[in-house]
Amino acid sequence: MSATTAAEQLSDVTTVQQRRSAANARSAVLLARDQEAARAARAAERAALAKKRSAQRWVQPIHGGTFTSGYKMRWGRMHEGDDFSTPVGTPIRSMSTGTVIYTGWYGGGGNTTKIRYWDGTVSFFEHQSRITAKVGQRVAPGQLVGYSGNTGHSTGPHLHIEIHPHGGHSIDPLPWLHKQGLFTKQG
Repeated sequence: MSATTAAEQLSDVTTVQQRRSAANARSAVLLARDQEAARAARAAERAALAKKRSAQRWVQPIHGGTFTSGYKMRWGRMHEGDDFSTPVGTPIRSMSTGTVIYTGWYGGGGNTTKIRYWDGTVSFFEHQSRITAKVGQRVAPGQLVGYSGNTGHSTGPHLHIEIHPHGGHSIDPLPWLHKQGLFTKQG
């Protein structure tokens, strides 16, 4: 083999090695980009799930209330909610993410706020001294919607809570509230 041929072969081998090295470097860069994109996608999924869980969590509508009357026949008619005695002016908060669908005077319930939550459940908060929410307002868990009171047909300052799954007929609130982790302890 001539010196020129050997030099050409050596040059060809060097060129092939350089090309392989460059290709490997490009592959490593592409692999790193793919791995980073996959990590970012997983992080975004985790963040979206955490946000959804936070939005769908349930919180106490009042703090410090004492259960005084339940879902039962009372005075010849059905009492369709649970009553929690609390001083006038106790803050009432949204139990989860939802939309305010009614505010105003609601017969014997006095000043009332109705909220439709993310799962279709509608809550009624009745006998309020003051309503702070507006119809159409989006609310988050724990957001102020009004203050407890003694309006309408009321036996004293309290919050009357009704629960209407999917906006239908009322159900006994206490088992539903307990299922959501609410009012599991007195006070």
